[in-house]
Amino acid sequence: MNFDELKKSWQEQPTDEDLQNPNLKYYKEVGNIMGKLRKNIKREFISWVVCMGFLFLVPILPMYKIEGYAAFAYYFFIVQISLSSLLYYRRFFYLVKSTKKIELLASKEHLLKLYYDLKYAVETYRIAAYVMIPQALFLYLIMIAQNKTTVWFDRLYHFKETFQQEPNFIVWMILSAIVSIVLVVGLTEIMIRCYYSRYIVEIKEKLDQMETE
Repeated sequence: MNFDELKKSWQEQPTDEDLQNPNLKYYKEVGNIMGKLRKNIKREFISWVVCMGFLFLVPILPMYKIEGYAAFAYYFFIVQISLSSLLYYRRFFYLVKSTKKIELLASKEHLLKLYYDLKYAVETYRIAAYVMIPQALFLYLIMIAQNKTTVWFDRLYHFKETFQQEPNFIVWMILSAIVSIVLVVGLTEIMIRCYYSRYIVEIKEKLDQMETE
């Protein structure tokens, strides 16, 4: 047996701490899961900052030509989206900060609280994303309309008259809204499943294993 194999066998042997607390391995495993979750939260937050930075610059880019009332409405919706996003990121960062120390995870009660806090944070994330859909649709409309934003809003405001005179415009707007909503909901659910839900499931599995032992 070489040194590496001997070292591995030492690491696999239970320590006095493991013998005193048989659930310690589950606490460590949950700590590792939270480490992965922290990386995902930070990665998503950085992506969000970059995205919001770009959106704040959009009105001053020559290719979009967003001016006047359209620019005011654009920034109004951007601020709303930013505040709604910070709501759930605040909760996520609270969880990140509270789980950096393994001692905070070293009991079933703390793990159970962590599990439900995570579920609540993810539901807050989902609800905030869905609540922001109307604002996101208006932003999308302003961006693609460019200097025709006022005209388009006027057409939508006089929906009945526009539908009689330009039905294709109304049909196009409705189909675009439906496709956009489906895409946003689909992407939101995929992100939640890949970034957060699977880790919640893993933590639940560890809790169930602790209950059966």
